[in-house]
Amino acid sequence: MDDEWLKKLPAELLLEVSKRLLHDVKELQDRLNQNPANSSRPPSTKAPWEKGREPAGENEAPVKPGATETAESSAPAPETTPPAPETSPPVTERPSPRKGTGKPPGRQAGSPGHGRTQKLVVTDNCMHRPETCAVCGGALAEEAESQAYTAWDEIDIAPPVEGAIGLMFNVTRHTLLEVRCACGHVSRAKPWRAPNDAQWGKVELGEWRLVGPRLAGVIVLLALRMRLSRARIRELLQDVFDLTLSTGVIDETIREAGRASFPLEDALVADIVQVAQLHVDETSWPEAGVLLWLWALVSTSTALYLIGPRTREMLDNALQDGYTGILISDGYVVYRTWENCLRCWPHLLRKLRGLAESSDGRVSRVGQEMEGILTALMDAIYAARIEPSPQALPERYAAEVKRFRHLCEGHQTDEHPALRRVVREFLYDWKVILRPLAEPLLPLSNNAAEQALRHWVISRNISHGTRSEEGSRASALLASVIETCCRRGTSAWQYLGTVIAAARKGLQLPALPAIPAAA
Repeated sequence: MDDEWLKKLPAELLLEVSKRLLHDVKELQDRLNQNPANSSRPPSTKAPWEKGREPAGENEAPVKPGATETAESSAPAPETTPPAPETSPPVTERPSPRKGTGKPPGRQAGSPGHGRTQKLVVTDNCMHRPETCAVCGGALAEEAESQAYTAWDEIDIAPPVEGAIGLMFNVTRHTLLEVRCACGHVSRAKPWRAPNDAQWGKVELGEWRLVGPRLAGVIVLLALRMRLSRARIRELLQDVFDLTLSTGVIDETIREAGRASFPLEDALVADIVQVAQLHVDETSWPEAGVLLWLWALVSTSTALYLIGPRTREMLDNALQDGYTGILISDGYVVYRTWENCLRCWPHLLRKLRGLAESSDGRVSRVGQEMEGILTALMDAIYAARIEPSPQALPERYAAEVKRFRHLCEGHQTDEHPALRRVVREFLYDWKVILRPLAEPLLPLSNNAAEQALRHWVISRNISHGTRSEEGSRASALLASVIETCCRRGTSAWQYLGTVIAAARKGLQLPALPAIPAAA
Protein backbone atom coordinates (compact mmCIF):
# COMPACT_ATOMS: atom_id res chain seq x y z
CA MET A 1 0.00 0.00 0.00
CA ASP A 2 1.49 3.34 -1.11
CA ASP A 3 0.48 6.66 -2.71
CA GLU A 4 0.40 5.26 -6.26
CA TRP A 5 -1.80 2.37 -5.19
CA LEU A 6 -4.28 4.74 -3.50
CA LYS A 7 -4.47 6.98 -6.58
CA LYS A 8 -5.54 4.05 -8.76
CA LEU A 9 -8.41 2.96 -6.47
CA PRO A 10 -12.02 3.66 -7.55
CA ALA A 11 -13.94 6.15 -5.39
CA GLU A 12 -16.09 3.51 -3.68
CA LEU A 13 -13.11 1.31 -2.81
CA LEU A 14 -11.11 4.33 -1.66
CA LEU A 15 -13.92 5.26 0.74
CA GLU A 16 -14.00 1.72 2.14
CA VAL A 17 -10.23 1.71 2.66
CA SER A 18 -10.45 5.11 4.37
CA LYS A 19 -13.09 3.78 6.79
CA ARG A 20 -10.90 0.84 7.71
CA LEU A 21 -7.86 3.05 8.19
CA LEU A 22 -9.89 5.44 10.36
CA HIS A 23 -11.06 2.53 12.50
CA ASP A 24 -7.46 1.30 12.93
CA VAL A 25 -6.24 4.80 13.79
CA LYS A 26 -8.90 5.19 16.49
CA GLU A 27 -8.04 1.81 17.98
CA LEU A 28 -4.32 2.58 18.01
CA GLN A 29 -4.97 6.01 19.51
CA ASP A 30 -7.00 4.43 22.31
CA ARG A 31 -4.15 2.06 23.02
CA LEU A 32 -1.63 4.90 23.13
CA ASN A 33 -3.85 6.80 25.54
CA GLN A 34 -4.03 3.88 28.00
CA ASN A 35 -2.49 4.54 31.40
CA PRO A 36 -2.99 3.21 34.95
CA ALA A 37 -5.83 5.69 35.50
CA ASN A 38 -8.04 4.48 32.63
CA SER A 39 -7.09 0.83 32.17
CA SER A 40 -5.75 -2.22 33.97
CA ARG A 41 -2.14 -1.27 33.36
CA PRO A 42 -0.07 -1.32 36.59
CA PRO A 43 1.37 1.90 38.10
CA SER A 44 4.89 0.75 37.19
CA THR A 45 4.14 1.52 33.52
CA LYS A 46 4.01 5.24 34.24
CA ALA A 47 6.91 7.33 33.01
CA PRO A 48 9.01 8.77 35.89
CA TRP A 49 7.80 12.33 35.21
CA GLU A 50 4.16 11.17 35.32
CA LYS A 51 4.39 9.63 38.75
CA GLY A 52 2.96 11.60 41.64
CA ARG A 53 1.85 10.93 45.14
CA GLU A 54 -0.83 8.25 45.10
CA PRO A 55 -3.99 8.73 47.13
CA ALA A 56 -4.30 6.65 50.28
CA GLY A 57 -6.29 3.45 50.06
CA GLU A 58 -9.23 2.39 52.17
CA ASN A 59 -6.99 0.88 54.81
CA GLU A 60 -4.69 3.91 55.03
CA ALA A 61 -6.96 6.90 55.53
CA PRO A 62 -10.64 7.81 55.28
CA VAL A 63 -11.76 8.55 51.75
CA LYS A 64 -13.60 11.80 51.27
CA PRO A 65 -16.92 11.70 49.43
CA GLY A 66 -16.28 12.45 45.80
CA ALA A 67 -12.84 10.86 45.78
CA THR A 68 -12.11 7.62 43.98
CA GLU A 69 -9.83 4.82 45.04
CA THR A 70 -6.96 4.61 42.61
CA ALA A 71 -4.72 1.85 43.92
CA GLU A 72 -3.89 -0.43 41.04
CA SER A 73 -3.06 -4.09 40.91
CA SER A 74 0.56 -5.02 40.68
CA ALA A 75 -0.23 -7.17 37.65
CA PRO A 76 -2.46 -6.33 34.71
CA ALA A 77 -5.90 -7.86 35.15
CA PRO A 78 -6.88 -9.93 32.15
CA GLU A 79 -9.60 -8.72 29.85
CA THR A 80 -12.77 -10.74 30.37
CA THR A 81 -15.67 -11.28 28.05
CA PRO A 82 -18.62 -12.20 30.26
CA PRO A 83 -20.18 -14.60 30.36
CA ALA A 84 -17.29 -16.55 28.88
CA PRO A 85 -16.68 -20.02 30.31
CA GLU A 86 -13.88 -20.46 32.79
CA THR A 87 -10.58 -20.92 31.05
CA SER A 88 -7.16 -21.67 32.44
CA PRO A 89 -3.82 -21.25 30.67
CA PRO A 90 -1.91 -24.46 30.05
CA VAL A 91 0.41 -25.43 32.86
CA THR A 92 3.98 -25.56 31.63
CA GLU A 93 6.19 -28.23 33.12
CA ARG A 94 9.15 -26.96 35.12
CA PRO A 95 12.42 -27.30 33.22
CA SER A 96 15.26 -29.47 34.42
CA PRO A 97 18.02 -27.59 36.25
CA ARG A 98 20.43 -29.08 33.72
CA LYS A 99 18.85 -27.15 30.84
CA GLY A 100 21.28 -25.08 28.79
CA THR A 101 24.76 -25.99 29.99
CA GLY A 102 23.73 -29.48 31.02
CA LYS A 103 25.12 -28.87 34.49
CA PRO A 104 23.31 -28.21 37.77
CA PRO A 105 23.85 -24.83 39.44
CA GLY A 106 26.54 -24.50 42.08
CA ARG A 107 29.93 -26.17 42.52
CA GLN A 108 30.47 -29.05 40.12
CA ALA A 109 31.59 -32.49 41.23
CA GLY A 110 35.38 -32.79 41.21
CA SER A 111 36.07 -29.05 41.29
CA PRO A 112 38.37 -27.81 44.10
CA GLY A 113 36.50 -26.67 47.19
CA HIS A 114 37.15 -23.60 49.29
CA GLY A 115 37.20 -23.83 53.08
CA ARG A 116 36.71 -21.07 55.64
CA THR A 117 39.67 -18.74 56.07
CA GLN A 118 38.23 -16.55 58.82
CA LYS A 119 39.36 -17.61 62.29
CA LEU A 120 36.46 -17.60 64.74
CA VAL A 121 36.95 -16.94 68.45
CA VAL A 122 34.89 -19.49 70.38
CA THR A 123 32.85 -17.81 73.12
CA ASP A 124 30.91 -20.81 74.42
CA ASN A 125 31.06 -24.60 74.44
CA CYS A 126 28.25 -27.14 74.29
CA MET A 127 28.91 -30.86 74.88
CA HIS A 128 26.58 -33.41 73.30
CA ARG A 129 26.68 -36.74 75.14
CA PRO A 130 24.72 -39.90 74.20
CA GLU A 131 22.23 -40.93 76.88
CA THR A 132 21.76 -44.61 76.04
CA CYS A 133 23.85 -47.36 74.52
CA ALA A 134 23.11 -47.99 70.86
CA VAL A 135 23.47 -51.78 71.36
CA CYS A 136 22.10 -52.82 74.75
CA GLY A 137 19.86 -49.77 75.28
CA GLY A 138 21.12 -49.26 78.81
CA ALA A 139 21.60 -45.80 80.29
CA LEU A 140 25.14 -44.48 80.04
CA ALA A 141 26.58 -43.43 83.38
CA GLU A 142 27.79 -39.87 83.67
CA GLU A 143 31.15 -41.06 84.97
CA ALA A 144 31.59 -43.45 82.03
CA GLU A 145 34.67 -42.94 79.88
CA SER A 146 34.06 -40.45 77.06
CA GLN A 147 35.99 -38.46 74.50
CA ALA A 148 35.27 -36.01 71.70
CA TYR A 149 35.20 -37.38 68.18
CA THR A 150 34.04 -34.34 66.17
CA ALA A 151 32.64 -30.84 66.56
CA TRP A 152 31.16 -27.89 64.69
CA ASP A 153 31.01 -24.15 65.31
CA GLU A 154 27.77 -22.19 65.25
CA ILE A 155 27.67 -18.41 64.78
CA ASP A 156 24.58 -16.75 66.19
CA ILE A 157 23.26 -13.45 67.48
CA ALA A 158 23.41 -13.33 71.24
CA PRO A 159 20.15 -12.90 73.18
CA PRO A 160 19.39 -9.24 73.93
CA VAL A 161 20.70 -7.71 77.15
CA GLU A 162 18.38 -5.32 78.95
CA GLY A 163 19.45 -1.74 78.36
CA ALA A 164 22.00 -2.66 75.66
CA ILE A 165 21.74 -1.41 72.08
CA GLY A 166 22.93 -3.28 69.01
CA LEU A 167 23.74 -6.88 68.15
CA MET A 168 26.41 -9.12 69.61
CA PHE A 169 27.56 -12.41 68.15
CA ASN A 170 28.41 -15.66 69.93
CA VAL A 171 30.43 -18.53 68.49
CA THR A 172 29.41 -21.81 70.14
CA ARG A 173 31.50 -24.93 69.66
CA HIS A 174 29.26 -27.99 69.68
CA THR A 175 31.35 -31.04 70.62
CA LEU A 176 30.03 -34.55 70.01
CA LEU A 177 31.18 -37.16 72.52
CA GLU A 178 31.52 -40.91 72.29
CA VAL A 179 30.92 -42.92 75.47
CA ARG A 180 31.93 -46.53 76.26
CA CYS A 181 29.13 -48.62 77.78
CA ALA A 182 29.63 -51.37 80.37
CA CYS A 183 28.79 -53.86 77.61
CA GLY A 184 31.87 -52.66 75.76
CA HIS A 185 30.15 -50.82 72.90
CA VAL A 186 31.13 -47.23 72.16
CA SER A 187 28.08 -45.06 71.42
CA ARG A 188 28.32 -41.68 69.74
CA ALA A 189 26.14 -38.58 70.11
CA LYS A 190 24.71 -37.52 66.78
CA PRO A 191 23.19 -34.19 65.77
CA TRP A 192 19.51 -34.38 64.85
CA ARG A 193 18.82 -34.35 61.13
CA ALA A 194 15.49 -34.36 59.33
CA PRO A 195 14.88 -37.22 56.89
CA ASN A 196 14.98 -36.44 53.18
CA ASP A 197 11.84 -34.85 51.81
CA ALA A 198 11.00 -35.12 48.11
CA GLN A 199 9.28 -31.72 48.20
CA TRP A 200 12.52 -30.04 49.28
CA GLY A 201 15.06 -31.91 47.19
CA LYS A 202 18.57 -31.31 48.54
CA VAL A 203 17.50 -28.75 51.19
CA GLU A 204 18.80 -30.14 54.49
CA LEU A 205 17.39 -29.41 57.93
CA GLY A 206 19.29 -30.28 61.09
CA GLU A 207 21.43 -29.16 64.03
CA TRP A 208 24.80 -29.21 62.28
CA ARG A 209 24.81 -25.68 60.91
CA LEU A 210 27.31 -22.86 60.82
CA VAL A 211 24.60 -20.16 60.93
CA GLY A 212 22.60 -20.08 64.16
CA PRO A 213 18.80 -19.72 64.16
CA ARG A 214 18.65 -16.03 65.17
CA LEU A 215 21.25 -15.07 62.58
CA ALA A 216 19.33 -17.16 60.05
CA GLY A 217 16.21 -15.12 60.84
CA VAL A 218 18.10 -11.90 60.10
CA ILE A 219 19.45 -13.28 56.80
CA VAL A 220 15.92 -14.23 55.73
CA LEU A 221 14.70 -10.74 56.61
CA LEU A 222 17.52 -9.11 54.63
CA ALA A 223 16.79 -11.29 51.60
CA LEU A 224 13.00 -11.08 51.48
CA ARG A 225 11.96 -7.97 53.37
CA MET A 226 14.93 -5.77 52.45
CA ARG A 227 15.27 -7.32 48.99
CA LEU A 228 19.05 -7.81 49.19
CA SER A 229 20.76 -10.32 46.94
CA ARG A 230 22.92 -13.08 48.42
CA ALA A 231 26.01 -11.14 47.37
CA ARG A 232 24.76 -7.95 49.03
CA ILE A 233 23.94 -9.82 52.25
CA ARG A 234 27.47 -11.23 52.23
CA GLU A 235 28.86 -7.73 51.73
CA LEU A 236 26.76 -6.28 54.56
CA LEU A 237 27.75 -8.98 57.05
CA GLN A 238 31.39 -8.53 56.11
CA ASP A 239 31.47 -4.71 56.25
CA VAL A 240 29.20 -4.14 59.27
CA PHE A 241 29.84 -7.19 61.47
CA ASP A 242 33.20 -8.44 60.16
CA LEU A 243 31.56 -11.82 59.55
CA THR A 244 32.47 -13.74 56.40
CA LEU A 245 29.83 -16.06 54.96
CA SER A 246 29.77 -17.40 51.44
CA THR A 247 26.80 -16.78 49.17
CA GLY A 248 26.28 -20.54 49.10
CA VAL A 249 25.88 -20.68 52.89
CA ILE A 250 23.51 -17.70 52.77
CA ASP A 251 21.38 -19.36 50.09
CA GLU A 252 21.30 -22.66 52.02
CA THR A 253 20.21 -20.77 55.12
CA ILE A 254 17.25 -19.16 53.32
CA ARG A 255 16.11 -22.44 51.79
CA GLU A 256 16.49 -24.24 55.13
CA ALA A 257 14.36 -21.53 56.77
CA GLY A 258 11.70 -22.19 54.15
CA ARG A 259 11.68 -25.91 54.91
CA ALA A 260 11.65 -25.21 58.65
CA SER A 261 8.58 -22.96 58.21
CA PHE A 262 6.72 -25.42 55.98
CA PRO A 263 4.40 -26.77 58.74
CA LEU A 264 3.21 -23.21 59.40
CA GLU A 265 1.38 -23.17 56.06
CA ASP A 266 -1.48 -25.19 57.55
CA ALA A 267 -1.80 -22.70 60.42
CA LEU A 268 -1.85 -19.78 57.97
CA VAL A 269 -4.57 -21.44 55.88
CA ALA A 270 -6.58 -22.19 59.03
CA ASP A 271 -6.49 -18.50 59.97
CA ILE A 272 -7.32 -17.35 56.43
CA VAL A 273 -10.46 -19.48 56.03
CA GLN A 274 -11.92 -18.08 59.28
CA VAL A 275 -11.88 -14.38 58.35
CA ALA A 276 -15.08 -12.62 57.29
CA GLN A 277 -13.47 -10.79 54.36
CA LEU A 278 -10.57 -11.98 52.23
CA HIS A 279 -8.74 -9.92 49.59
CA VAL A 280 -7.20 -11.92 46.74
CA ASP A 281 -4.92 -10.94 43.87
CA GLU A 282 -2.11 -12.42 41.78
CA THR A 283 0.86 -11.29 39.74
CA SER A 284 3.27 -13.03 37.40
CA TRP A 285 6.30 -14.78 38.87
CA PRO A 286 9.03 -16.42 36.74
CA GLU A 287 10.62 -19.62 37.94
CA ALA A 288 13.66 -20.70 35.92
CA GLY A 289 12.11 -19.37 32.72
CA VAL A 290 8.61 -20.75 33.37
CA LEU A 291 5.86 -18.16 33.91
CA LEU A 292 4.07 -18.91 37.19
CA TRP A 293 1.98 -16.65 39.41
CA LEU A 294 2.38 -15.28 42.91
CA TRP A 295 -0.98 -15.38 44.69
CA ALA A 296 -1.79 -13.20 47.71
CA LEU A 297 -4.65 -14.04 50.08
CA VAL A 298 -4.83 -11.24 52.62
CA SER A 299 -6.86 -10.38 55.71
CA THR A 300 -6.29 -7.75 58.36
CA SER A 301 -4.00 -9.98 60.43
CA THR A 302 -2.82 -12.74 58.07
CA ALA A 303 -1.19 -12.98 54.65
CA LEU A 304 -0.74 -16.18 52.66
CA TYR A 305 1.42 -16.22 49.51
CA LEU A 306 1.52 -19.08 47.03
CA ILE A 307 3.49 -19.58 43.82
CA GLY A 308 2.01 -21.76 41.13
CA PRO A 309 -0.08 -21.81 37.95
CA ARG A 310 -2.93 -19.38 37.35
CA THR A 311 -5.74 -21.91 37.74
CA ARG A 312 -8.90 -22.43 39.78
CA GLU A 313 -7.22 -25.38 41.51
CA MET A 314 -4.69 -23.04 43.17
CA LEU A 315 -7.45 -21.08 44.89
CA ASP A 316 -9.45 -24.18 45.77
CA ASN A 317 -6.42 -25.88 47.30
CA ALA A 318 -5.52 -22.79 49.31
CA LEU A 319 -9.01 -22.36 50.75
CA GLN A 320 -9.63 -26.12 50.92
CA ASP A 321 -13.28 -25.60 49.91
CA GLY A 322 -13.88 -24.34 53.43
CA TYR A 323 -14.13 -20.58 53.03
CA THR A 324 -17.58 -19.05 53.50
CA GLY A 325 -16.64 -15.38 53.89
CA ILE A 326 -16.59 -12.63 51.27
CA LEU A 327 -13.93 -12.79 48.55
CA ILE A 328 -12.87 -9.33 47.28
CA SER A 329 -11.06 -9.38 43.94
CA ASP A 330 -10.68 -7.95 40.45
CA GLY A 331 -12.36 -9.33 37.33
CA TYR A 332 -10.35 -12.51 36.83
CA VAL A 333 -12.74 -15.34 35.90
CA VAL A 334 -11.53 -17.64 38.70
CA TYR A 335 -12.66 -15.17 41.35
CA ARG A 336 -15.93 -14.37 39.63
CA THR A 337 -17.11 -17.97 39.85
CA TRP A 338 -16.97 -17.70 43.65
CA GLU A 339 -20.50 -17.42 45.05
CA ASN A 340 -19.89 -14.93 47.88
CA CYS A 341 -17.68 -12.29 46.30
CA LEU A 342 -17.26 -8.56 45.67
CA ARG A 343 -15.80 -6.68 42.72
CA CYS A 344 -13.19 -3.94 42.97
CA TRP A 345 -14.87 -0.68 41.90
CA PRO A 346 -11.64 1.21 41.05
CA HIS A 347 -10.88 -1.46 38.44
CA LEU A 348 -14.30 -0.92 36.89
CA LEU A 349 -13.98 2.86 37.01
CA ARG A 350 -10.68 2.71 35.17
CA LYS A 351 -12.30 0.68 32.39
CA LEU A 352 -15.12 3.22 32.12
CA ARG A 353 -12.59 6.05 32.09
CA GLY A 354 -10.85 4.30 29.21
CA LEU A 355 -14.15 4.34 27.29
CA ALA A 356 -14.73 7.98 28.20
CA GLU A 357 -11.34 8.91 26.74
CA SER A 358 -11.91 6.93 23.54
CA SER A 359 -11.25 8.68 20.24
CA ASP A 360 -14.62 7.38 19.05
CA GLY A 361 -17.08 10.15 19.97
CA ARG A 362 -20.06 7.83 20.41
CA VAL A 363 -18.17 5.44 22.67
CA SER A 364 -16.73 8.38 24.60
CA ARG A 365 -20.21 9.79 25.36
CA VAL A 366 -21.45 6.42 26.62
CA GLY A 367 -18.32 5.96 28.74
CA GLN A 368 -18.62 9.44 30.27
CA GLU A 369 -22.22 8.85 31.26
CA MET A 370 -21.52 5.44 32.78
CA GLU A 371 -18.47 6.74 34.62
CA GLY A 372 -20.51 9.63 36.02
CA ILE A 373 -23.23 7.32 37.33
CA LEU A 374 -20.77 4.88 38.94
CA THR A 375 -18.82 7.76 40.52
CA ALA A 376 -22.04 9.20 41.97
CA LEU A 377 -22.94 5.81 43.44
CA MET A 378 -19.46 5.50 44.96
CA ASP A 379 -19.75 8.99 46.52
CA ALA A 380 -23.13 8.03 47.98
CA ILE A 381 -21.66 4.88 49.55
CA TYR A 382 -18.81 6.84 51.15
CA ALA A 383 -21.27 9.44 52.44
CA ALA A 384 -23.50 6.72 53.90
CA ARG A 385 -20.55 5.35 55.87
CA ILE A 386 -20.15 8.71 57.60
CA GLU A 387 -23.83 9.57 58.00
CA PRO A 388 -26.39 6.86 57.13
CA SER A 389 -29.08 8.01 54.74
CA PRO A 390 -32.72 7.89 55.97
CA GLN A 391 -33.62 6.29 52.66
CA ALA A 392 -31.96 3.09 51.47
CA LEU A 393 -29.43 3.77 48.73
CA PRO A 394 -30.94 1.30 46.20
CA GLU A 395 -34.27 3.14 46.44
CA ARG A 396 -32.70 6.59 46.47
CA TYR A 397 -30.62 5.90 43.37
CA ALA A 398 -33.05 3.61 41.56
CA ALA A 399 -33.27 5.92 38.54
CA GLU A 400 -29.48 6.09 38.14
CA VAL A 401 -29.16 2.30 38.47
CA LYS A 402 -31.95 1.80 35.92
CA ARG A 403 -30.23 4.16 33.47
CA PHE A 404 -26.91 2.39 33.96
CA ARG A 405 -28.55 -0.96 33.31
CA HIS A 406 -30.24 0.44 30.18
CA LEU A 407 -26.89 1.61 28.84
CA CYS A 408 -25.33 -1.80 29.46
CA GLU A 409 -28.16 -3.73 27.82
CA GLY A 410 -28.28 -1.34 24.89
CA HIS A 411 -24.61 -1.88 24.02
CA GLN A 412 -24.03 -5.55 24.82
CA THR A 413 -23.95 -6.30 21.08
CA ASP A 414 -22.18 -3.06 20.12
CA GLU A 415 -19.74 -3.15 17.23
CA HIS A 416 -17.05 -1.46 19.33
CA PRO A 417 -15.17 -4.35 21.06
CA ALA A 418 -14.04 -2.45 24.16
CA LEU A 419 -17.52 -1.05 24.88
CA ARG A 420 -19.15 -4.42 24.23
CA ARG A 421 -16.67 -6.16 26.53
CA VAL A 422 -17.13 -3.71 29.43
CA VAL A 423 -20.94 -3.64 29.42
CA ARG A 424 -21.10 -7.43 29.26
CA GLU A 425 -18.82 -7.58 32.27
CA PHE A 426 -21.20 -5.33 34.21
CA LEU A 427 -24.22 -7.38 33.20
CA TYR A 428 -22.54 -10.65 34.10
CA ASP A 429 -21.60 -9.44 37.61
CA TRP A 430 -24.51 -7.05 38.10
CA LYS A 431 -25.62 -8.20 41.58
CA VAL A 432 -22.06 -8.62 42.83
CA ILE A 433 -20.99 -5.16 41.64
CA LEU A 434 -23.99 -3.33 43.11
CA ARG A 435 -24.05 -5.24 46.39
CA PRO A 436 -22.22 -2.45 48.34
CA LEU A 437 -25.05 -0.07 47.41
CA ALA A 438 -27.33 -2.03 49.76
CA GLU A 439 -24.49 -2.72 52.24
CA PRO A 440 -22.36 0.47 52.31
CA LEU A 441 -19.92 -0.85 54.90
CA LEU A 442 -18.61 -3.50 52.53
CA PRO A 443 -15.21 -2.67 50.94
CA LEU A 444 -15.27 -1.12 47.49
CA SER A 445 -11.67 -1.79 46.55
CA ASN A 446 -9.14 -4.61 46.55
CA ASN A 447 -6.42 -2.30 47.88
CA ALA A 448 -5.37 -4.70 50.65
CA ALA A 449 -4.29 -7.47 48.24
CA GLU A 450 -2.76 -5.06 45.74
CA GLN A 451 -0.67 -3.36 48.42
CA ALA A 452 0.40 -6.75 49.80
CA LEU A 453 1.80 -7.64 46.36
CA ARG A 454 3.64 -4.40 45.63
CA HIS A 455 6.69 -5.23 47.74
CA TRP A 456 7.06 -8.61 46.07
CA VAL A 457 6.60 -7.14 42.59
CA ILE A 458 9.64 -4.95 43.25
CA SER A 459 11.49 -7.99 44.59
CA ARG A 460 10.57 -9.94 41.43
CA ASN A 461 11.85 -7.13 39.20
CA ILE A 462 15.16 -7.14 41.09
CA SER A 463 15.70 -10.89 41.38
CA HIS A 464 13.84 -12.00 38.21
CA GLY A 465 11.94 -14.55 40.27
CA THR A 466 13.26 -17.86 41.54
CA ARG A 467 15.37 -20.62 40.01
CA SER A 468 13.77 -23.79 41.35
CA GLU A 469 10.61 -25.28 42.80
CA GLU A 470 12.22 -25.40 46.25
CA GLY A 471 13.21 -21.73 45.96
CA SER A 472 9.65 -20.74 45.01
CA ARG A 473 8.17 -22.71 47.89
CA ALA A 474 10.63 -21.22 50.37
CA SER A 475 10.05 -17.67 49.10
CA ALA A 476 6.26 -17.95 49.34
CA LEU A 477 6.33 -19.51 52.82
CA LEU A 478 8.81 -17.04 54.26
CA ALA A 479 6.96 -14.11 52.67
CA SER A 480 3.76 -15.35 54.33
CA VAL A 481 5.39 -15.63 57.76
CA ILE A 482 7.12 -12.24 57.51
CA GLU A 483 4.01 -10.38 56.32
CA THR A 484 1.83 -12.07 58.95
CA CYS A 485 4.27 -11.13 61.72
CA CYS A 486 4.27 -7.52 60.52
CA ARG A 487 0.47 -7.41 60.55
CA ARG A 488 0.43 -8.82 64.07
CA GLY A 489 3.04 -6.44 65.43
CA THR A 490 5.71 -9.09 66.03
CA SER A 491 9.40 -9.11 65.10
CA ALA A 492 9.60 -11.37 62.06
CA TRP A 493 13.28 -12.30 62.37
CA GLN A 494 13.03 -13.16 66.06
CA TYR A 495 9.99 -15.35 65.46
CA LEU A 496 11.71 -17.05 62.54
CA GLY A 497 14.68 -17.68 64.81
CA THR A 498 12.49 -19.63 67.26
CA VAL A 499 10.94 -21.57 64.37
CA ILE A 500 14.32 -22.53 62.89
CA ALA A 501 15.71 -23.46 66.31
CA ALA A 502 12.80 -25.83 66.99
CA ALA A 503 12.80 -27.32 63.49
CA ARG A 504 16.54 -28.11 63.63
CA LYS A 505 15.94 -30.30 66.68
CA GLY A 506 12.76 -31.93 65.37
CA LEU A 507 10.62 -30.22 68.00
CA GLN A 508 7.11 -28.82 67.61
CA LEU A 509 7.18 -25.37 66.07
CA PRO A 510 6.01 -22.35 68.08
CA ALA A 511 2.53 -21.12 67.21
CA LEU A 512 2.06 -18.12 64.98
CA PRO A 513 2.10 -14.79 66.87
CA ALA A 514 -1.23 -13.99 68.49
CA ILE A 515 -3.66 -11.75 66.62
CA PRO A 516 -3.87 -8.34 68.32
CA ALA A 517 -7.16 -7.71 70.11
CA ALA A 518 -7.85 -4.65 67.94
CA ALA A 519 -7.69 -6.78 64.80
